[in-house]
Amino acid sequence: MERTDTLGFAVSDTFDRLCGAAVSRNEQRVGYALVAGLLLSVATAAFAGDGKLSPVEQQGRALAERMCSRCHAIGRSGASPHPAAPAFRSLDRRIDLDEFADRLREGLVGGHPDMPMVRFTREDARALTSYVRAVQGP
Repeated sequence: MERTDTLGFAVSDTFDRLCGAAVSRNEQRVGYALVAGLLLSVATAAFAGDGKLSPVEQQGRALAERMCSRCHAIGRSGASPHPAAPAFRSLDRRIDLDEFADRLREGLVGGHPDMPMVRFTREDARALTSYVRAVQGP
């Protein structure tokens, strides 16, 4: 038998049996609130992984994936594939990010022995710096 709760949702006897007992309308509301909260937290966690990146930050991430990810951890989590390569999320503790774009344009010489010298255009340096700022950890 189906009936509707106070919010207009269909509630069946099957739902009651799955819960192990008859469910009051207040318990149904609490259940709906818990489910809604769970869905909201899952959705929030899904977007928090790399957050919502701006177009410039997305361009920077693409550059990082193509040019840096063989050695560096470029996201907000994970270990760098090369043990001496710092993770992007902690670069603000090692370098001045206000000067990072200029260093990329001039030719960045690596902080680890295997890093090649890289030189970026103004736009690419700005994009990569924007992305690095976006992934900085607490």
